[in-house]
Amino acid sequence: MTTYVLVHGAFRGGWAWDRVRDRLAAAGHEVLAPSLPQAGERYDGTDPLVTLPDYVADLTSTLASRDLREVVLVGHSQGGVVAIATAAAVPDRVDELVLLDSPVPAPGTSVAEVVPAEVRAAYGEPPPPSTWLPARPLETDSELGLTAELVAWANPLLTPAPAGPAYDPVPGAPVGVALRHVFFARTPLWFPCIHTRARLDADGTAYDVIDAGHDAPLTHPDEVAALLLEHAR
Repeated sequence: MTTYVLVHGAFRGGWAWDRVRDRLAAAGHEVLAPSLPQAGERYDGTDPLVTLPDYVADLTSTLASRDLREVVLVGHSQGGVVAIATAAAVPDRVDELVLLDSPVPAPGTSVAEVVPAEVRAAYGEPPPPSTWLPARPLETDSELGLTAELVAWANPLLTPAPAGPAYDPVPGAPVGVALRHVFFARTPLWFPCIHTRARLDADGTAYDVIDAGHDAPLTHPDEVAALLLEHAR
């Protein structure tokens, strides 16, 4: 049995993994999908000054409280950054890192530093760390698998996200922890993960691709779960 710990991206909570979690659990594995501080059901709008270290402290506490070891730590989008930093903090508890459409800044740099120049030109500089970023509602798109039913369910669950974690330096993935990159083929070109994918291409680093949009854990849970189950014990 494999223990999966699933880390959601910005504006989402543990609920964003519901469909993937059900499939992993049905295959006989233990699955945790916690909401990070000020996300999902933990959002109360009182403190935008949440940092990446706050996320890491919360997640490492979850792992320690259950004495979880040899986990497969999966991060989607910004959750991938949290997963990297958590693995760096407690490498003895993590067997494999799986990063789904996640930006991966060079060690010691932040996500804000890899925002593409064309995005800065079109939208301006990232907002200051003390800012709440409003959630961008999902829109129905049959080609991306965003059905009217799925959008109606997910949009009320979206919450603002703190800008602060994007400014915190990200450590490198720890040596000895397996690292797997996965990208979604239909993610818009202005997302920070596109910069990471281009760097991996330049370096000749292999990665997997799922033919889906950025919200693949919601729209393509079968494909995401199948990929995660490839290395299950």
